[in-house]
Amino acid sequence: MSRAPLWEAVRQYALEGAARFHTPGHSGRAGRALPSAFAGILPCDATEIPGLDSLYEADGPIALAEEAAARTFGAARTLFSAGGCTLAIQAMLALALQPGNKVAMDRRSHRSAIHACALLDVQPHWLLPGTDGRISPDAVEACLGKNDCRAVYITSPDYYGRLCDISGIAAVCRRYGVPLLVDNAHGSHLAFLAPSLHPLHLGASMTADSAHKTLPALTGGAFLQIDDPALGADAKHKMALFGSTSPSYPVMASLDLCRAWLEEEGKAAFVQLSQRVQNLEAACRAAGLPVEEGLRDPVRLTLRTGALGISGQDAAACFRRQGCQCEHADGDRVVFILTPFHTPAELARLQAAALALPGEKDLPRADGPIRPAFSSFPAAETHLSLREALFGPREEIDTAAAAGRTAGMSACPCPPGIPVVIPGEKISDEAVQILLQAGILRIKVVK
Repeated sequence: MSRAPLWEAVRQYALEGAARFHTPGHSGRAGRALPSAFAGILPCDATEIPGLDSLYEADGPIALAEEAAARTFGAARTLFSAGGCTLAIQAMLALALQPGNKVAMDRRSHRSAIHACALLDVQPHWLLPGTDGRISPDAVEACLGKNDCRAVYITSPDYYGRLCDISGIAAVCRRYGVPLLVDNAHGSHLAFLAPSLHPLHLGASMTADSAHKTLPALTGGAFLQIDDPALGADAKHKMALFGSTSPSYPVMASLDLCRAWLEEEGKAAFVQLSQRVQNLEAACRAAGLPVEEGLRDPVRLTLRTGALGISGQDAAACFRRQGCQCEHADGDRVVFILTPFHTPAELARLQAAALALPGEKDLPRADGPIRPAFSSFPAAETHLSLREALFGPREEIDTAAAAGRTAGMSACPCPPGIPVVIPGEKISDEAVQILLQAGILRIKVVK
C-alpha cells in the first residue's frame, strides 16, 4: 500500500498536466486572476474525476486513505471531513439520534452541535459542569435516570484543555445502553500520547476530531471516528446530508499526509512535546504564574492569569508584544496550543514572556482574583424548542434591551463558540451583561 494513497493520486493527476475542462474554474493554474502565491497548491485542487474517487461514495484512494486513518487511530471506521469538525458533529448526531429524540448534552457544547440538534429536531437535556469545569459521571447518571435520552454528548477536552472522566462516563452510558458522543475537536492528538487519552480509546462510541486544530492538516480538515460498527454503517449517507458536494481535495489530501506523519513520527513527537510542556509549566509555577490543573491535555498551556488580578486579554496583549500569539484569551485565562512543529527558539520565547508576566509593572491589575469566564450556567427558563426558536419568526434588537425576551439565536463569543444564551430560552440579565462585555451589541429574539 502507498504511504498516502489519496495524496499520491492527486499529485499524480497534477503531474500528468492534462488540459482541465472541469471544475474548479482556475483550471489548475495561477495567472491573471490568482496570484503566483497560489501556484503550488492549484494543481492539486482537483475534483471528482476518474481516479480521484468521491468522498461520499468512496471506493478508491479516499477509501484507502480513510481505512489507513482508522488503523492509525484504532477506530472501527474513520471518515474524512473537509467541512471541519462541524460536519463531523452533524453526522455524529444524525447517526445516533432520530427526530424527536432527547439527548443528554454538555451545556458547554459548541454552537454547531446546538444548531445540528435544531436541524435534526432533537431536544437537549443540559448537563452542567461541576465546580472544576468538567461534566462528571454522576451528572450523566442523574440526567439519564430522569430523562429518556437516547445518547450522551459531551465536550472533552474543552478550550482550556480540561478533560472529562471519559472512562467513568462511558461506563454510565453502557449501563443505560446509549452511545457516548464526544466533541473532541481540540483532542485529535490525544491518541498519540503515552498513554493515549483519546476518548475513543476510553470508551466513547464516536468522536469528532478537528485535525487542523492540533495536527498538521489544512484548515477545515477533520475526522469522524467511530468505534461502534453498527453506528458506522450509514455514516457516509448521514455525512452527505450536511456536507458540500464539492469537498476540497487539498484539505482531504492534507488529512492523508497528516495520518502518514502520525503513523511514522507522531507518537515520539507528542511524547517529546509533553515533556517540554511539563518543563514549561514547572517553570511557570516556580515564577508564581498559575497553570490549569487537574485532568487535562498535557500539551496545552493554559495560564490562569486571573489569579494574579491580570485579565487574560491584557496578558495576551503582553504576549503579543513579545512576539507570541495565543489561541484564546478571556477574562481570567490565556491559552496556547503547542505542537511538535514549534521550534526550541519559539518555546524559549514563550517561556521568557510567561516568566516575565508576573513582574510586568505596566499591566492593569484587579484588586483581587478575576472571576472565570463561563464559570456557571444557571438553569434557564425554556419557552420554545431549539427548532421552533431558530426557524420561527425573529427580530433583531439591541442586546441591552433583550432581558426577558426569548432567544432566537445562539449568541456566543467565538472562540470558544459556547453560547451564552440558547435558542428558545429566556434571556437573563446576567446573560445580557456577558454578551455586552463580549462586544455582542445586537441579538435576534423570537417575535
